[in-house]
Amino acid sequence: MKKNILVGVILFCGWCVGNSPDLQAQSTASSQNLPAAGKDSLVHIAYRAVNRKDMPGAVSILNPPSYLDKNYGIYPLEGAAAFVGGDNFWNMSGSLVLIDGVPRSVNDITANEIEQITFLKGANAMVLYGSRAAHGVMLITTKRGKAGAPEINVRLNSGVNMPKSYPSYLGSADYMTWYNRALKNDGLPALYADTTIAKYAARSNPYQYPDIDYFSSDYLRKFYNSHSANAEFSSGTERAKFYALAGFQNENSLLNFGEGKNSHITRLNLRGNIDLKLNNYISTYVNVSTVFYTNRNALGNYWQRADSLQPHRFAPLIPLSYIAAGSKGAQALAGGSRNLLDGKYLLGGTQQFLTNPVSDGYAAGYSIFTSRQFQYTTGVDVDLRNVLKGLSFHGEVSVDYSNTYNESVNNTYAVYVPAWTRINGNDSITSLTVYNKDTRPGTQNLNNTWSDQLIDVNFHLDYRNTFRDKHNVSVMLLADGLRRRQTGDYQFRTNANAGLHLEYNFDQRYYAAFSGAVVNSTRLPAGKRVAFSPTASVGWVLSEEAFLKGSAVIDRLKVTASAGIVNTDLDFGVGRYYLYDAVYSPTAYYSWQDGTFVNRTTTISRGQNSDLTYAKRKEFNLSIEGALFNGKIDFLASLFHIRKDGMPVQTYSLYPSFFFTGYPETSFAPYTNFAANRNQGFDFSVNVHERVGEVKLSVGVAGTYVNTKALKRDELFTDAYRNRAGKAADAIFGLQSAGLFEDQQAIDNHATQRFGAVKPGDIRYVDQNGDNVIDERDEVMLGRWGSPFTGGVNITAQWKDFTLFVLGTGYFGGTALKSGDYFWVTGAAKYSDVVLNSWTEETKNTASYPRLSTLGSGNNFRSSDYWTYSTNRFNIAKVQLTWALPAKMLKGSFVKGVNIYVSGNDLLTLARNREILELNIGATPQTRFYNFGVKAEF
Repeated sequence: MKKNILVGVILFCGWCVGNSPDLQAQSTASSQNLPAAGKDSLVHIAYRAVNRKDMPGAVSILNPPSYLDKNYGIYPLEGAAAFVGGDNFWNMSGSLVLIDGVPRSVNDITANEIEQITFLKGANAMVLYGSRAAHGVMLITTKRGKAGAPEINVRLNSGVNMPKSYPSYLGSADYMTWYNRALKNDGLPALYADTTIAKYAARSNPYQYPDIDYFSSDYLRKFYNSHSANAEFSSGTERAKFYALAGFQNENSLLNFGEGKNSHITRLNLRGNIDLKLNNYISTYVNVSTVFYTNRNALGNYWQRADSLQPHRFAPLIPLSYIAAGSKGAQALAGGSRNLLDGKYLLGGTQQFLTNPVSDGYAAGYSIFTSRQFQYTTGVDVDLRNVLKGLSFHGEVSVDYSNTYNESVNNTYAVYVPAWTRINGNDSITSLTVYNKDTRPGTQNLNNTWSDQLIDVNFHLDYRNTFRDKHNVSVMLLADGLRRRQTGDYQFRTNANAGLHLEYNFDQRYYAAFSGAVVNSTRLPAGKRVAFSPTASVGWVLSEEAFLKGSAVIDRLKVTASAGIVNTDLDFGVGRYYLYDAVYSPTAYYSWQDGTFVNRTTTISRGQNSDLTYAKRKEFNLSIEGALFNGKIDFLASLFHIRKDGMPVQTYSLYPSFFFTGYPETSFAPYTNFAANRNQGFDFSVNVHERVGEVKLSVGVAGTYVNTKALKRDELFTDAYRNRAGKAADAIFGLQSAGLFEDQQAIDNHATQRFGAVKPGDIRYVDQNGDNVIDERDEVMLGRWGSPFTGGVNITAQWKDFTLFVLGTGYFGGTALKSGDYFWVTGAAKYSDVVLNSWTEETKNTASYPRLSTLGSGNNFRSSDYWTYSTNRFNIAKVQLTWALPAKMLKGSFVKGVNIYVSGNDLLTLARNREILELNIGATPQTRFYNFGVKAEF
């Protein structure tokens, strides 16, 4: 239906212009089909492209073609912190990503396919996209064909990923020693005898007394490989242009055994577009993109299991050579195994541990995750100047489809427990106990299927004209509609908005603009679904005034101010509808009444609110941009103040306590527009270009600082320090520590801590309210999760045919919390090396870690500043050296240019807490990437 409407509009417009006798040979300047003149200065913004000097405020730009040859990377946002101060949109999480104007994922595209990335941060810059754009818009514009001789670019890359660090755990003997100390702290007898510990320490028989390091070279490679290749093709005439790209990526695994050797990731991406000029008035285009992605892995999560399985539990492999010659039963069991590795080893385990990461890799099977995406866009641009000079029509339809699924082959395997005996002075296996069975059904299983379908339609009428050479007028009237459905959705996810943009500038010196959107959301009750979002901006090019024109210092200086209100339903959550309705559910729960086991009742999870409406982003921003000293310095900076009002929450504090119960869980409290946040701060970018002798030097510095505050929260705390309102929106709350208890007398003299039993060596907390009790009412703000300041520096030095590029990124002001079994060691968990300085009677004056316990410790392992650490860091994120082969070496060949380069990513982290920041637990380790690449132009 929508396609038929678009076709009808095209035919009507074609009839209008086709019946005009005054045909001219100049094409229109549409957002897809840009004129050759001045193309480098064009900036893509909402539904249009403008000259950079006419760009609105609070907009940042990345042009990958300008830096990829010196800073090649696959991920589109690599180095964004150093070029434009990051991609966090003033800490408004969940920005809208548009690829060629269509909502898509940034993971759908690689940097080599991109012409420009525009960050629309201010309300005036992104309001035309409606409610969905209230957290900022990342507009990605892909490359298109050029008229002229065919151009072919081929790029090949090959590199290695070397792990920065692995988790550090105690070996078997040390584990047993420290576990005994934990038992002693609990007043319990030792579990491991000294003789047993000595046997494990001696490592004389690693199969009987195992000391397994799952992060050793026995199971892991020193590095894994990454390879990529892509080829671009572009050509055309003024009537027809095309662009095509084919890319391939492959990456193997760190695992060096079993199915891990076959683990790999492959990605094939194809992109193409055609621009057709049907006549002097009508042009059309087609964009197509497809991505095929597969990820093959051994079943079982190696990294999670490796971080939880103690080193002494069992040997994952049992050698047949240790089976005693006279043990016929053991030999028979071994001979019947279907998983005899290299004819030498059985899979080890115990009755408690029927699976383990090593046996999984050898015998459990594999899974293949597959993702397929297809994206199609077609549009038309019509010049209606014969109807009205400066009038044009633009329409576009997009259809996207993607699906994912897991394909797996699931096997089970037997594990063997050996019984060891000393025979003739040698350790021998005299019997085997087997658990589980070897099965290989050979069945391929398909599960976790998921699909995503999207249809997006937009069209707009544009009017652009200049009167008396100085009065420039621009008007846009648009409509945009989207319908999307994903697996599990009970209804379509929709977005619809109409927009109006009015802009005037006098002689490109004084600017005034108004942009507004009428938004509609089915997440809201009838009568509240339609709202209007107005924004306005003014700009002044001071460098065109008489008092600055001709200045030897200032080339260009423009100031822009904008303000607006954007209505949004983003705070309702993804896929959440009918929050305005009451929800009743049948429930069954157990009762303690004699003779009654189950009570059946009806519960309510929220009350009704027919007045629920949009949250509002209220914003003011001020921007300044310019250039100095004949282009040697250029800069861009913005100040912003954003208040987010009316975010929907259940306001329990406004209702009496009997409106909600804990068991069964019920609540009559409705969602209301109550919560509010404030974001304010600044961003900037400065670039300096200078020649130093024979070296062309460019230095760029960029950064973003955001101060967030929770203005309103649903809370009723007696003590003001517990209020979330007035503090950072991403604040971390917890207890304030005061060291460790030295002895029982210190515990007796301190306030009562109500988080379980407290003993010497446990963490002591500050009694904030003076009630002589430590509980959750003593929690205070400890820091904030996010880094308020994000920034970086990029340096380019070019000497003759060599170019050196260095990229550094920094994050400052953030706090994180040590947690999880690696840092919060308790019970019989695997012991990391953090326990080596734990509290004992002997180390009470120097210990930096609380006492160990096998019984758990609710007192110690909870949110407190004892576990917080600064995430401040500066990263040498990229270094690349490029050699462009001299033209004389290629003279007379069909090769136009060749670049050869070597690079390193994530080379160095400068931080007080570097070891923690570079550590991954339960996941693939962080790596440094070393790459060699070649690019050839034909």
